[in-house]
This record gives sequence, C-alpha cells and structure tokens, in this order.
Amino acid sequence: MVNWEFVAEQFQEHADNDPVHWNSDEGCIYFGEVPVFYQRQDDCFILEAHGEVVELPR
Repeated sequence: MVNWEFVAEQFQEHADNDPVHWNSDEGCIYFGEVPVFYQRQDDCFILEAHGEVVELPR
C-alpha cells in the first residue's frame, strides 16, 4: 500500500530542491520497501507504484 499523501508531500517539497536525491527527470525512489517510479514534467510529476499512477502539480 502506498501512502500517496506522504509521497506527494515529499515530491512537492523536495523534488526541485535536493540535487543529491532528486537530480533526474525520471527514476525510482523507495519509500520504505515500495518502489515509486517518477517522471518530472514541466508542470507536474507523474508517479507510479503498484500499477497505480498519480499526477501531481509542481
């Protein structure tokens, strides 16, 4: 189970500010044992985990 509220908060707070962990336009980051695949778009993030896709504004 993915806590999308927590994941969304982390992406929106840190994805554009932390070049050590968030320095790619696409990739995978683990939240606990759950892999969350991401794509950084001009105006949003597209996240996918366990076949569920979520789009977040940047």
